[in-house]
Amino acid sequence: MASNNDNHSLNQDPQLRRGSKGFPLLPGGYGRSTYYLGAPTPYAVRGEGYKVWDDRGRELIDANNNFTTLIHGNAHPALVEAASRVIKNGSCWGIPNKQEWEHAELLLARLPGLDQVRYTNSGTEAVMTAVRVARGVTGRDGIIMMQNGYHGSSDLALCTGGPQYRRGVPAGVSNDVTLVAFNDLAALEEAVAARPDYFAAIIIDVLPNRAGLIAATPEFIKGARALASRYGVVLIIDEVISLRLGFNGACTEYGITPDLLTTGKLIGGGFPVGAFAGREELMRHLDPTGPSPLPQAGTFSGNPVSMAAGAESLRLLTPDAIGSMNALGDEARLAIADRVDALGWEVRGKGSLFRPFPKTGIAYTTELQHRLWWAAYDRGVLLSPANLIALSSPMTQAVVNDLADRLTDAISFVANN
Repeated sequence: MASNNDNHSLNQDPQLRRGSKGFPLLPGGYGRSTYYLGAPTPYAVRGEGYKVWDDRGRELIDANNNFTTLIHGNAHPALVEAASRVIKNGSCWGIPNKQEWEHAELLLARLPGLDQVRYTNSGTEAVMTAVRVARGVTGRDGIIMMQNGYHGSSDLALCTGGPQYRRGVPAGVSNDVTLVAFNDLAALEEAVAARPDYFAAIIIDVLPNRAGLIAATPEFIKGARALASRYGVVLIIDEVISLRLGFNGACTEYGITPDLLTTGKLIGGGFPVGAFAGREELMRHLDPTGPSPLPQAGTFSGNPVSMAAGAESLRLLTPDAIGSMNALGDEARLAIADRVDALGWEVRGKGSLFRPFPKTGIAYTTELQHRLWWAAYDRGVLLSPANLIALSSPMTQAVVNDLADRLTDAISFVANN
């Protein structure tokens, strides 16, 4: 049986390097699974503003923005200056830095009802630690998540996917996870009521990309808040991606305050970061001066470079900037949807995040997503592998109109071929 390493298409990658035994130094030739697009992927060479240039000589509109992270585009001068100013004095230390306080003040000012924050190295770690806090505080093991939700790559988070995602996850982990259908309040109520003293947390992403980029209904979110309060369950809202949709995040639009909120990506200004914020009565369990505190650490957590660049990213992310991106995104989403409707496609999303989908009856397979990725690439647009579009603040009306025209043409090509 041929192995993945025998795939002849790897030889088409001019950047591929092999070890002494002939294997690619990176498994399959990829540094992360999400780089795989069915054929050797182009390499980024440089970026500036809303553009990226690759090793094949292409100039691309960057609608990927490193999976929504680069909300101010590539190499924004203010972020470069902030990071450079700090790193010349040292990139990280084993004692605290002042930049962490500055970032915490800016972040918590945007999260009404939440009192304290702890930093991690990624959104995955933020969710992992928020779950541990919930379990430590409640003394319970069970976690409720939504079917096909995405909360990172920890064993617990992978339980939301199918067999491929659960491969290697111990039964002892998956047995503690209960999945319910997104926006199905009756199913959520039934799950909690059936085991009222078992669940430590309910985790919800209000605009889950992997689950179809359909927004949570007000009824569902308010119902989840009421259930969590009634049964002593910690409500965790995951805004690693959706924080970009509002100055106070996305969940405040629903008129609720979570017990814990996880975030990351844009709050690091292009550098590794994750964070979870919460009410003091929960976060106090992380206080190392308190009785029997929950330990939490990370070699690069809250490092001064991520904190300085992240603080500048938050300052730039004003209500006006958010409003402009959301308006441009909504306009583009509706315009593209109108043009591709007759082709059997639709466009879902909200504000600065949107994503094309084939309508009911057409399987949205990984192969189809890859075909659309390459069609968009051939037209000068860089999408995520799942075809998610994330706008950035340097994008003007003209740029977004151009992006919409190119994406419409790519969808038309895929639909007709």
